[in-house]
Amino acid sequence: MSSRIHDEAGATPSPATRFAARLGGVGVVLPEGTPLEFVADAAIHPLPLAPARVAGLMQLRGQPLVVLDASARPGAAAAIDRRDVLVVGRPPQAAALLVDGPPRPLADGQWYPARGARPECAFASALDVAGGEAGASRAAGEALYEVDPERLFEALARS
Repeated sequence: MSSRIHDEAGATPSPATRFAARLGGVGVVLPEGTPLEFVADAAIHPLPLAPARVAGLMQLRGQPLVVLDASARPGAAAAIDRRDVLVVGRPPQAAALLVDGPPRPLADGQWYPARGARPECAFASALDVAGGEAGASRAAGEALYEVDPERLFEALARS
């Protein structure tokens, strides 16, 4: 996934170096170079007897992918569900996450690392929090939590 950020003033757009997404209401930024693919309205097939965090399975170009739900109260679907999904990694070593909407490309200066305590969520241990007081910002833009995809998937699998 690559994109350019468009400036409303018509200036030359800068390339996006990172992408932000919302997982269960928490804004995260993924590491630069992380392979990502957004799938809108993906067909998710439930897995009987799977843990609550497993929303089901989806197919991406013939490859089955586990779809994880990072929301506070994941629920099992009774039938095929259609939701927005962010695929992280390259199949067959990829997994997918239910997201609150499409990821947004971020250029430098559009975000800063969130400070203070981690939010109450199933994947809090995967979030990197900058030192300093919450709300104290030396930069403009949106406060986002940096997340390590491997730690994110491990935290969701354990919760």
